[in-house]
Amino acid sequence: MAMARQTGDGMEKVGTVQMGRHWALRGWGDRLRMPKWAALGPRSKRVVAIGGVLLLGVSGFTLMVASKPEVAREDRPERVWSVDAVNVARADHRPDMSLMGTLVAGRSAELRPLVAGTVKAVSPALRDGGLVKAGETLLEIDPWDYELTVRETRAQLAEARARLDELRATAAAEKSRAELARQQLGIKEREQERAQSLYEKGTISIARLEQTQGALAAERQTLAAMENGSQAGAARVRQQEAAIDRLKAMLDRAETDLARTKLTAPFDAFVGQTKAEVGMRVSAGDQVATLSGTEGLEARVTLSTEAYGRLAADGAGVVGRRAEVTWKLGEQRLTYPATVERVIDRIDTATGGVTIFVRLEAQSLDQPLRPGAFVEVALPDRAYVAVHRLPVTAVHGNDTVYIANAEGRLESTKVHVVARTSDAVFVDKGLSDGVKVVTTRFQEIGPGLKVAVRETPAPGAQVATNPPKETQDKDNQDKAGAGEKSE
Repeated sequence: MAMARQTGDGMEKVGTVQMGRHWALRGWGDRLRMPKWAALGPRSKRVVAIGGVLLLGVSGFTLMVASKPEVAREDRPERVWSVDAVNVARADHRPDMSLMGTLVAGRSAELRPLVAGTVKAVSPALRDGGLVKAGETLLEIDPWDYELTVRETRAQLAEARARLDELRATAAAEKSRAELARQQLGIKEREQERAQSLYEKGTISIARLEQTQGALAAERQTLAAMENGSQAGAARVRQQEAAIDRLKAMLDRAETDLARTKLTAPFDAFVGQTKAEVGMRVSAGDQVATLSGTEGLEARVTLSTEAYGRLAADGAGVVGRRAEVTWKLGEQRLTYPATVERVIDRIDTATGGVTIFVRLEAQSLDQPLRPGAFVEVALPDRAYVAVHRLPVTAVHGNDTVYIANAEGRLESTKVHVVARTSDAVFVDKGLSDGVKVVTTRFQEIGPGLKVAVRETPAPGAQVATNPPKETQDKDNQDKAGAGEKSE
């Protein structure tokens, strides 16, 4: 066995690994030739054989690792990301808030008959989705019973008026008789005074005086009876006049009920929930349809308390603010001018927002909008002075943007966002004019990345959504691809 010993530093150096393994295997073979092997049982021999195989495998693997040649690793070129960026500058902006709302009818009504009867006729427009105009007859109830009531009441009224004429004539006669009795009483009073004077002079007897006094008393009694009759006649006239007024009211009611047998549209409207057919018996108050006004359609929109506070603090206020309502029909967009009409009387505790109603202008029967449509409302926000406008893709999270510095590397910075729209973010703090804010988004973005900037013409320009590509030349790309494959 080749051995070498070094005494300078007290360490022993053993020969080559191959020579050591050779003696180890030789020693193991000697042990196998020892007489003790014959003494081992079959099971012990299998265990020893398996151990020998494992020992040989480990020795071979160790030899292969020890003899593996060193391969020099090639450095990959740094990856450069191609990104879009905008040069920011402060300016004054009034963004539009994009809100979602539901169309509701400015006014609506439930069509209910006020009289009972059998439906005689139904308008063709009285169907779900029908369009009706103000004053149009929609439903007619059989008017026969109501026409009969009108005729009967008119006859009773004519009879009562004739009776009134009779009572007035009787009352006039009673009044005339009372007036005549009053005149006769005056005559009797003067006769009694002359008789009293003559009696005092002794010209007439006491019997003559008593006779004139009796005639005066009888005339007074007659006058009282005549006056009572006149008053009773006047009372009967007033009673009959009241009866006539009652009959007039009954006639008005009967004529009104007759007119109510025809249901007419109170305003231009869309028809829905119809429940009327010819021959159907309806009672007073039964709902036969609903009407939704075509004019004055409104978008019901809920503002956050923060947005409502901004609008309320703005000089323009909330009510009367101009807006635009857009209804999307697939790829088609229908836009209507609108105005904030009113603010609801209380805050919605469930959503914590404030509901406003935005009234659409110049609506008519021929427009396609219907109550219940889901619409988008563009409402001008408050004015922001000296802010930076960024595409919405430029802000990561709530307040982080990436800037491409002069060395072509990314730097992250925190900003203060004052407003957001569907396509833009407005920042008042954290940026300086002229910096390049990256608008491309990709998963690996972070501080220190090497980038190649493609500047967009304006902050509101379209941002590329394709994944970023490397800007290496073809050779570098091939090398990078080869390195990735070797890994």
